[in-house]
Amino acid sequence: MAIDRTELQITLSDGRALGYAEYGDPQGKPVFYFHGFPSSRLDWLLSDSNNVAAELNTRIIAVDRPGMGLSDPKPDREMLDWPDDVAELADAFKINRFAVLGMSGGGPYAAACAYKIPERLTATGIVSGMGPADAPGAKDGLSWTWPGKPQFIRWLIFPCPITILGIS
Repeated sequence: MAIDRTELQITLSDGRALGYAEYGDPQGKPVFYFHGFPSSRLDWLLSDSNNVAAELNTRIIAVDRPGMGLSDPKPDREMLDWPDDVAELADAFKINRFAVLGMSGGGPYAAACAYKIPERLTATGIVSGMGPADAPGAKDGLSWTWPGKPQFIRWLIFPCPITILGIS
């Protein structure tokens, strides 16, 4: 049975709120999902990925980055601060090892976790990862709206977790 709990928050040790949502199988293999930009923990709902996650016995924990969705901003934050927030959330759930999956602008955050907390990760997946936005030509040809995006995301992500994230 798929869960769909979208309005959740935890208070981190520094006092900030960190918003998150849970999808899929609550007893399944944990995958922390990092949304693209601009978006939030809710973009998992763009397709029927919730049902697919449940069928694959996967627990998706979609986390809002600082200053987005239900998460408080963190002044002067750096990319490598993110893995500390993720590890603290995982600790609150008593999850020792987990996979991370970054979509688009969430890709660098998944990479930061792979760099800083590799001992906690079972796998790292990056789908259509976004690089530095200030690189020459980085924004050429981008379309923020695309009618086929929800279906494409479903096609792209699944069966990705089965093979790359090892959740089958």
